[in-house]
Formats: sequence, structure tokens, C-alpha cells
Amino acid sequence: MPSNLFISYSHLDELFITDFLKHITLLKQNELISEWYDRKILGGQEFQEKIDEKIEIADIICLFISANFLSSEACIKEKEKALRLKKTNGVTVIPIILSHCAWTDLKDISVALAFPIDGKPISSYEDPNIGWVEVYNGLKKIIKKINKEKMATNTDIFQKFLNDAEVLKTAHSQKTEVKISDIFVFPNLSKINYDEEKEVAVSSEDVFFDEFFDLEKILIAGESQSGKTTLCKILYSQLRARKYFPVYLFDKEQKYDGFINNRIEKSFSEQYENISFSDVDISKIIIIIDGFHYASADKKYRILKDMEKYLHQIIIVDDIFALNINDENLMKSYSRYKIEQFGPLLRDKLIRKWILLTDDISSINYRDNDFYKKLDNATEFVDNALGKLINEGILPAFPVFILSILSTHETFDKPLDQEITSQGYCYQALIYIYLRKQGVNNDEMDIYINFLSVLAYYFFSNNVSELSEDDFKEFFQKYNEKYYFPIKIDVVLRNLQSQRMLIKTSLGNYGFYYLYLYYYFVAKYISDHLSEKKMILKN
Repeated sequence: MPSNLFISYSHLDELFITDFLKHITLLKQNELISEWYDRKILGGQEFQEKIDEKIEIADIICLFISANFLSSEACIKEKEKALRLKKTNGVTVIPIILSHCAWTDLKDISVALAFPIDGKPISSYEDPNIGWVEVYNGLKKIIKKINKEKMATNTDIFQKFLNDAEVLKTAHSQKTEVKISDIFVFPNLSKINYDEEKEVAVSSEDVFFDEFFDLEKILIAGESQSGKTTLCKILYSQLRARKYFPVYLFDKEQKYDGFINNRIEKSFSEQYENISFSDVDISKIIIIIDGFHYASADKKYRILKDMEKYLHQIIIVDDIFALNINDENLMKSYSRYKIEQFGPLLRDKLIRKWILLTDDISSINYRDNDFYKKLDNATEFVDNALGKLINEGILPAFPVFILSILSTHETFDKPLDQEITSQGYCYQALIYIYLRKQGVNNDEMDIYINFLSVLAYYFFSNNVSELSEDDFKEFFQKYNEKYYFPIKIDVVLRNLQSQRMLIKTSLGNYGFYYLYLYYYFVAKYISDHLSEKKMILKN
């Protein structure tokens, strides 16, 4: 597929454009490029509208610089638009110097690589064809690089991660598989100024797609289950659509050992195919580090220092004020934000999305009275379950809790048997939903819950995060001697792995897929056995 090239020029320099088009003939014939300039506008077409349309879809924008260009208001506007698209959409902008002029006094242009070589004007060549051949050769290299970038795709494994709605993946009654894009609503962010005060909340969509490319480096804090990782996935996908190459890092072992630049290159190779790290300009790399708070203070400082060469960064933490980095200049290079809970407007958007989810697209009717009835009932149910409308209540108003409440209501087709009084009960409701979807009947629910609680406490008391197959067999033998277990263990493990409550690693070890489920079951075991004198709690 040819790269789209937009030509920005003064009509007083049209003879130069005619020569340029002759010299790029081979690039057009080989379908490497498809050029456009305003002489291609047909009679009756809206002039400015067509120009705006074509510049928006350009891969390359060539600015043909001369005194005529610099004195043209229309050309300067196109230059500013081009440089904005370079920032926000990763568009390549190339100044081509036609004649002697004061272009080096334009800071935003003088820093760019200009053609011909060293920005020597075409008009100054004794034989202008020599200058145009230099332009041709430089343009050909850029096109090859852009075409390489166009061929790049995310690996299947990483694409699945980006789409994965995790605990909500199978939680909808009318949708077989829920993807993040089905249910995502941009949260509001409060900016934290350097007097440690919160400013007025703004939409994260505005922050990331109107301001991010000016801010360049952003630090985002969020409570547990506030949607930090989900936000990372959405930002990754949308930045990639804008021709950037985001690189997502999350240290599952919570160590952040090794050199961060090596980790970035390794992560790039795991997330992309048909391209290598060295093929991409560093200006197009955007680093996203999730769970940065897990790194120790000295590692945090070293990592941020080592990443200074990356212009764009998004760093995710649980608490901005717990970073413990004393380098004031380093920290001031990051704009700081905190994820806010969903207020009524965002809840309404989220609930609408959930209600309209279905595998049968033809059944969607936004104006159906039944839809508004469902919306009113769902909104009332969520507000009652959260215990609030705006102020602090029983549960934090984050998407995972709002949607799990709705999913519980749908699955059981009746209000909850007890008032939701803790995040733990919300998890319990989700666990019941997943097991029910896996075909586990009501009589077996308690068997599964007890098995997971005892297993989690076994991990906790032995200070391990995984069990080898032999160790698991030993655990289960002891468990089977003590507890009633009428279900085949293979069936139980298959169901739990299918719903990603348990995982079997490539080494054959068993562990909990999600940490919060592990913590929930440990807490449940402790709560259920507080009266037992022999139960020992370990820190």
C-alpha cells in the first residue's frame, strides 16, 4: 500500500512542484507513494475541506520552503497543522528548501532534517537535478522506513492481552466474550500540582489525546481495582492507531531487576512482529510502565534516569506521594494525575454500554422503551448497591465494581440475597457468576469455594506463590482426607483454569491467576477459622 504524501507549497513556486513530481515518478510507478496537492481538487469540490481531509490522512507531509511559503498565511497554517500531526499522529514532516530564505529562524522547522542535504536550496544548485536526486534518495529511505512500520503488527498473544477484559470477560448474560473496548469509558483524572493539591477533574481522554503530546511525560496514580491496567491497554491501542509504538511493561515478579533499556527492547520484540526495535525512531516509542510502585525506591530513580531519552512516558503507580524520589527536577518533568471514581455521568455511560452489549447486533434499539426501563432499573440497582450517588459509600465507584454488580443482578435475575457491604462480597458474586457460566451447579458451589479457600491459605501459610505438580498432589491428598469432595479433581481444575481462577504454568506449577482472588480466599479462610486456636497467621 503506497504512502500518502501531502504537498504544502506556495502557488508562486509551482514550477518547483512540477520538477519534484517528475523526479518522484519511479516512486509512484512502484506504488511506494501516492502524492496529493491542491491542483488535484476537482471543480465543485469544497477547497479547504478537501485540503483538510487529505492532510489528515497523510503519512508524509512535504513543506516546500521559500520566501513565498514563509509569507503565505495559508502555507504557515498548513505548516502548523503538519507539525501538530507530527506530534499527535506520528506523521513524518519533511522541509524541502526551494530557495534562500530565513527558514532557519523557524525553530520548529530548523530542528527537522531538511532536503536537499544540509538544507541546501534547490535553486542554488548549478544543476537543480542534482538537488532533486538528493530529495528523491532521502524520500525513498523515509518511505521504506514508513512501509516497515506499516507492516508491523502486534503479536497474537499480546493482542489477546489488549482485548482481555479479565474478570468481566465472561460476565455478561447476552455476550459470549466481552472485550475491553466493549465496556471502556474514559475515567476522569484529577491533576496533582506541586503543592500536593488536587485540581479540577478532567477527562482522561482529553488529557491523553489533546494534551499528552505537549506534556510528554505523565504519572498516573490509582487505587486498587481503579482500572489502571485497563487504561494502559486502551492507551496502548489508541496510540498504536496513531502510528506510535507504545511498549507496555509490567513486572509480574514485582522486582524490576536488570537494565530498563534491555527490558524495553525485549518487551518490544514480544509485543510486535514484522519489525525490530532498531527500525523505529526513538521519537515514536512511548513507554508505558504499569505497577511502577512495586519497584524499590533506588530502582525507581535508576529506571526514570535511564529512560530520560524517551520523550513520551506513561508511568502507573498506586500513590504518587509514595514514590520516594528526591530528585526534584526529575519529578517535575512528569505531569501528575489521579484516577477518580465514576460520578453519575460516567456511570450512566458505562451502564448504557453494558445494557446494549449483545451477540445479536440486530436486536439493539437505543430508543426502545424496554431499553430505558432497563437503564433506570440498572442505575437504581447500582446506586443502591454502591451506597452512594456522589460521595464516599460502601464500595468505590470504579468500573469493575459497577459492572460486577450489574452482572450479578443479571445472572441471578433478582436482587442480591444480602446487601453488598464489602469489596470481598463483590468478588464472591463474580466468582459465583464465573462458576455458573462454567456449568457448576448450586450444590457444588460451596465445594469449589472451600477448596479455593483452603488452597489459598495453604499457599499463604507456606509462603509460596506456586505449587509443583507433586506438591499439589500432596496437598490434595491431605485435603481429600479432611473434606468431602465428590467431584473429580480433573474436572474442578479444568473449570477453574477455564475461568482463570487457577493457572497451570509452562513448568507445570499451579497458582492463582489473579492476586486479588488469592487475597480474597486467604481472607475468607481466616475469617471462617478465627475460632480455631491452632490456626497460625504469618506475616
